[in-house]
Amino acid sequence: MDCPNCKIPLNDDYHCTACNYNVNDAEWVIIKKVYSPQELIIQSVLEAYGIPVKVLSREVAQLPVSIGPLAEVKIAVPASEADTALQLLEELPDDL
Repeated sequence: MDCPNCKIPLNDDYHCTACNYNVNDAEWVIIKKVYSPQELIIQSVLEAYGIPVKVLSREVAQLPVSIGPLAEVKIAVPASEADTALQLLEELPDDL
């Protein structure tokens, strides 16, 4: 991923050494809501293209729930990468 400010590649921690931009401090947006195990595939695809991903889940190990809102998983990416991430996800098969 390139720095949205100065367009140079970010380091492995998604931090820009030139302008001090840090992806973790950026605005994150939810781009998709899925159910397990779809999040694993989506996370792998986005990370393979260098897009940072946060997987947000309400899952509690002691209460395994696989239906309804408790089973829902939200995929979040930095706002600056949302359009690119959505384009990549559109190319995935519908049955994922």
